[in-house]
Amino acid sequence: MALKRHRLCQRRKALGYSQERLAELLDVERSTVVRWENAETDPQPWHRTRIAAALGVTLGQLDDMLVDVSVAAHRGQAMGRDARSPASGAARPELLNDLRTFLTSYLAAPGGPMPSLVEVRRGVGRVHNLYQRASYTSAARLVPDVLSQATALTGAATGLHRSNAFRLLAAAYIAASKLAAKVGDGDTALLTADRASIAARLADDQALAAVAAYQAACGLMRLPGRPAEAEQVVLTSINRLGAVDDPDLLSAQGALLLLAAVMAAGQGNPKEAGQFLAQAGGLAMMLGSDHNRLWTGFGPTNVLIHAVSAAVRACNADQALEIGSRLDTSRLPAVLVGRRAQVHVDLAAAALMSTGDRSISVLHLLEAERVAAEFVHANVQARALLLDLLAKERRAATPGLRSLAERSGLLA
Repeated sequence: MALKRHRLCQRRKALGYSQERLAELLDVERSTVVRWENAETDPQPWHRTRIAAALGVTLGQLDDMLVDVSVAAHRGQAMGRDARSPASGAARPELLNDLRTFLTSYLAAPGGPMPSLVEVRRGVGRVHNLYQRASYTSAARLVPDVLSQATALTGAATGLHRSNAFRLLAAAYIAASKLAAKVGDGDTALLTADRASIAARLADDQALAAVAAYQAACGLMRLPGRPAEAEQVVLTSINRLGAVDDPDLLSAQGALLLLAAVMAAGQGNPKEAGQFLAQAGGLAMMLGSDHNRLWTGFGPTNVLIHAVSAAVRACNADQALEIGSRLDTSRLPAVLVGRRAQVHVDLAAAALMSTGDRSISVLHLLEAERVAAEFVHANVQARALLLDLLAKERRAATPGLRSLAERSGLLA
């Protein structure tokens, strides 16, 4: 799988530097710069200060560029799998190989220096940021190390710092669960959500526990025969939270209500789905604007996004398209790139249901890819929709479909 640090490359090009020129400035070989940009090697610590100075960025910004690794798209090459192997399904489980290795390593490996609370908080925030920007490859690459550091911190911290350490561990496991659910691995999503719940309880953080419950439900929804359990987890969590006014609790409860709405719609209960959406809308009005507390993205715009999703799952395509026509995703916090792409995936499904117009559906998927390429390449819903379109492909009507499927790894 070809990888690329696109932001690092873009920064070099923005300054007008060729790879040769940057290599000269850093007193290294051009091949070294190539390996850095292709994510084959990481710059040594003594190089990083000079790279940051040459590119006119801080060390923190450089670190963000180095961990932001994505799959390099090449026309005709299958992404995320051997190009000679046919795609066998919608899921991309290989993204989580390093995470699964971490989860099955029950004895702590010999460690280096103990990370500080600030370092772990920065790492947890970075993983969530990458996930919400739909940089799933980078997030998956980083999350095992962040989990390892957060776990080590909980074993060493005392007093108030111990509670903070467990909060960070819960947040790290929530990020891992989000990744697993996104690529369709329900087992891993459920396991990491359960660990997040335990850590949140040890931290006595009800809001994080509620977000962990949300993720557990997402994992259960990915497992055959377990959607009823997912619904029970969501409804029980909503009821236990009761009336809330704390912004974090309010955001967590709002997220649960939105998930309940999508579930109800998928079960053929549009009236119940509407009630959940109305309750979530009331909480969003209490917040006043779109926020991203506990990385939920909850707010008025997110309620409308889930209204589109609920309409699609209720097979009410015209309603989904109508809501989508008045949806302004620019109101969302800038980091919620994946959430913007989700709208186009849902509208692609709605267009297919409404008129059977495969060309409009493909255009929405292409727009989703433009907004967040990895969202389409890794998201199980988007990939399943692509497989459906491919099954009845008419090349003259959908000229961009085959190349999009190739970039998503669904065609050799």
